[in-house]
Amino acid sequence: MTLLLHGVVRAGHPSTLRVVTWQDLAVVVSEWHTPTQQDALAHLAMLSELVLVGPVVPLKLGTTAVDEDSARAEVLAVSAPRLRDHLARLDGLVELHAYLRFDEEEALRAVFDERQSSWQGGGLDLSTRIHLGEQIAQRLVAWRRARSDALLAPVTAAASDQIHLPDRDNTEERRAFLLPHKEVEPARAAITTLTHIAGVEAQCVGPLPAYNFMTEPTKTNSNSRWGW
Repeated sequence: MTLLLHGVVRAGHPSTLRVVTWQDLAVVVSEWHTPTQQDALAHLAMLSELVLVGPVVPLKLGTTAVDEDSARAEVLAVSAPRLRDHLARLDGLVELHAYLRFDEEEALRAVFDERQSSWQGGGLDLSTRIHLGEQIAQRLVAWRRARSDALLAPVTAAASDQIHLPDRDNTEERRAFLLPHKEVEPARAAITTLTHIAGVEAQCVGPLPAYNFMTEPTKTNSNSRWGW
């Protein structure tokens, strides 16, 4: 029977989900079916619950094994040293996301160079306008990063690691933090409180499995079928 594989945990992980065990490792599984959008949400929710009570190595949605023996041989046994390292490194840690959206007019006022007033007045050719637009976009990102550094300093101080998530908009800062369990609620409070600052909208998502902190210390294997 083909199985969907969700995440790797330590054997004995306090979960009621179905697992396939090999030595000190276990992979959480369910019966295979074509994944839907609802399955994607359920997959993430499952991993987010698992990480609350122990470390988990998340697998890509849609990762499969033909049967339990294959799950043991192709996932757990063949990658046991790496999986154990990941579980040890992530023990007691979870991922938390902070999304800060800044008022566009305020951001533009902060970066606009008055010497470029002719840009608004229509006195420049198209090529120059494009170049100035690129410069302003770069300044917006730099301003946003510096502003976010200051606002998120308490979360950064508590985090073991952080990364910038891919941009969606020049005025939206998206970061992932790797935090100890005990720091999640203080970090969430620090992030959501930022909404009270004029010109700032703040959102906090998590705790999550450490998807964004699964790269190898010396080599990134982004093409791995397992997701790490």
